[in-house]
Amino acid sequence: MYQRRAYRTNMGSGRFTSLSLAVGESDLYIGYRGAVEVSAIEQCALKKLRRLRQEILDYPDHRLLTTLVPLFQHEERSPLLASMLASAEQANVGPMAAVAGAIAQELGRHLRSAYPLTELVIENGGDLYLFLTEPLPVKLLAPSSPFSNKLALMANGEVGIATSSATMGHSLSFGRADAVMVAALDAALADALATSYCNRVQCNDDAQPLCQALTAETGVIGAVIAIGDTVAIGGSLEVCHL
Repeated sequence: MYQRRAYRTNMGSGRFTSLSLAVGESDLYIGYRGAVEVSAIEQCALKKLRRLRQEILDYPDHRLLTTLVPLFQHEERSPLLASMLASAEQANVGPMAAVAGAIAQELGRHLRSAYPLTELVIENGGDLYLFLTEPLPVKLLAPSSPFSNKLALMANGEVGIATSSATMGHSLSFGRADAVMVAALDAALADALATSYCNRVQCNDDAQPLCQALTAETGVIGAVIAIGDTVAIGGSLEVCHL
């Protein structure tokens, strides 16, 4: 069932044609630029989203849905499952830690292959797949942090951005960070690493060394770690102060 998400208010206002879509636990915002009817995008996205969710449910190893560690399985599988499993291995977390980013990315690439879209943003539970021709600021959102809505990563090109928090939302976290925000060349990887590094942040002194380690991860191009009155920033993406 669709639930209104306040942070989507004015999201991409004036730049994208947009719609919201919900199937089961998947609650998505889709913003795009291109001469395509909203109804066509909605129908195509809905069909693909249902197919992607079914791929997960049909996976023969049911540990996929519950394990907190990688499955280390390499048999032939779909692009969605391949990205979830590989990202989980790199981040040392369970594959479902990458599911939101992986679904957003696979859905985004499907829509781009089906329609002549010049730009596309898919947000799935706070995790983003972006295909951009001009820079777009992506704000840090962490209501418990003094840095919330005051910093933004300037995204461009094809990129995934994910945020994990120990103080906001209902996701399981073993850390204490207000937010770990990761930009990567793969949205599933950004999602998995955000979870992994959020689990590791236990105190303010952890922010800087973990941010350095995070930005050294293969595929990562930017990161922000916020805990209390401390923020650490790393990577090659421009950070905008709002």
